[in-house]
Amino acid sequence: MRINVLVTSGGTVEKIDSVRSIANMSTGKLGSLIADGFGAEACVESVFYVCGESAVRPLSAKAVILPVGSVSDLENTLKSVFSDTNIDIIVHSMAVSDYRVKSVTSAAALASALIASPDAAAFSGGRGSSAELAELIGACAPDFRAEGKIGSDIDDMLLLMERTPKVISLFSSMSPQSTLVGFKLLHNVPLEALIEKGFQVLTQNGCSYVLANDLRDITGGQHVGYLIDRDNNYMRYSTKAEIAAAIVSAAIDCRGARV
Repeated sequence: MRINVLVTSGGTVEKIDSVRSIANMSTGKLGSLIADGFGAEACVESVFYVCGESAVRPLSAKAVILPVGSVSDLENTLKSVFSDTNIDIIVHSMAVSDYRVKSVTSAAALASALIASPDAAAFSGGRGSSAELAELIGACAPDFRAEGKIGSDIDDMLLLMERTPKVISLFSSMSPQSTLVGFKLLHNVPLEALIEKGFQVLTQNGCSYVLANDLRDITGGQHVGYLIDRDNNYMRYSTKAEIAAAIVSAAIDCRGARV
């Protein structure tokens, strides 16, 4: 039995203008180790490595490197892979941006636009709700990005952000037959809360496993992670190499693909 694997790794980048962007700090090192681990398995045909542009690359000859920039790029690349190839295992270790830039403006420009709006009268009279005001701001905010590179003479630049799709929730429709391994990263929480949140990701997205980790436990050569299964049992690992090996072994065993 020969299987295909998809690993997402690194982080996405959301543009502010033609020369500026908001980037995630993920290096993709763990993702590259996971991809190389799958590449070393005889039962694996190909490893599609969908990664941030600056992410660490795997060394395996089986790896197909597919760099992406934004969340939209990621979605399009995933759809392309799934339309062309049957993917048996997905490991979604990528740090995907939760928000992208909707518009870039200034406090002065936004104020002028709101004053000129025919709907602004309701708020000056105290009749509008906060939700309605937020909607009006989103609709009125002038977007300086039409100029390409935004000038550096703006004293009070404002970024209006909008939520991006939760990519992990899309896998069940894109590739429902795949064994899915998700990730959950929190910061400075009790272990019980970390496991609880990790298990929520698992149940809500149809994962077979979730790797839960706390940012405070990722320092230098140490990377503590907890691999949670569908019975809410978990195993603790202390390095990226240990985590990668555990994920590869668990996912392949779940598929019954070991030769």
